[in-house]
Amino acid sequence: MEKITAVEENISHSFQRVKADIIRLQDEFMQLRETQIRLLRKLARLEEKKTEEKKPIKTTEVKKTKKSSSTKKKLSNFYIASKEGKKFHLFNCPYAQNIKPKTKIKFKTKEKALNQGYKPCSCIK
Repeated sequence: MEKITAVEENISHSFQRVKADIIRLQDEFMQLRETQIRLLRKLARLEEKKTEEKKPIKTTEVKKTKKSSSTKKKLSNFYIASKEGKKFHLFNCPYAQNIKPKTKIKFKTKEKALNQGYKPCSCIK
């Protein structure tokens, strides 16, 4: 009977060690889980900051795009012709810059220049 008691005692001791190991592993798992939650929160905060930093850049880019497109419209709507010539040009065309100030005529629209009998220069698309 003593042998059975010793075997039972060994088994009991083994189960106690296994139980202690399981409890230790559960504690480690819980610590890892808490660390994971903290890291996920930090990551979420970093992503929020990243999107906040990008927002002003995007709005600035949109504003610049709007300005440049409105500037292009203003530039493309400004036409010059010579009283002595047959063609009209964009104001920044090299031919338009050669027109003498005394003979210069300005048009706000392409249609007005066409109605006056002028033909578009190759700088006008």
